Amino acid sequence: MGGTLARILIVDDHSPARSLIRAIVTLDGHQVSEAATGEEALAAIAGEDFDLVILDLVMPGCDGYQVLEGMRAMPGHEGTPVIAVSNTDEEIDAIRSSELGALDHLSKPFGYDEMEKSIKRVLDATPEQIIEIRLNRLAQVETYKKVISLVDEANEPVRRGFFRRVRSAPR
Repeated sequence: MGGTLARILIVDDHSPARSLIRAIVTLDGHQVSEAATGEEALAAIAGEDFDLVILDLVMPGCDGYQVLEGMRAMPGHEGTPVIAVSNTDEEIDAIRSSELGALDHLSKPFGYDEMEKSIKRVLDATPEQIIEIRLNRLAQVETYKKVISLVDEANEPVRRGFFRRVRSAPR
């Protein structure tokens, strides 16, 4: 996309958040459409091709996850690049959005630079680089799930103290 105008859909139920993202996107000369609900977003996506969707995950009613799932089920929109945004710093948001194909995840409040870099990275990526970004994010998800599973395992009553016992075992 390097340097050309992109059509970007901003989806957020919070008007000030949409305004901030719109300011960042329009300063770079891109065309912007906005949706305040998941339903509006799905209708916009069904009616138009976007180069990028910036999607809030946490919205009342149809949330960002449902929008991602709906997009992925729409012929011609399965691969539309998405940057997910949420106002929680929960790893689960990054994991779930990655599994549904989001290329990046930003936690609110994010800075201008952070959002601009994310947008540029996604819009400037070649189709091959997009695939690589997706695969890297999915690999991160798998690694994170393994860590969670090990932590859960270590916290089971039977295993508590296991790591301490192993470390202090005579060698």
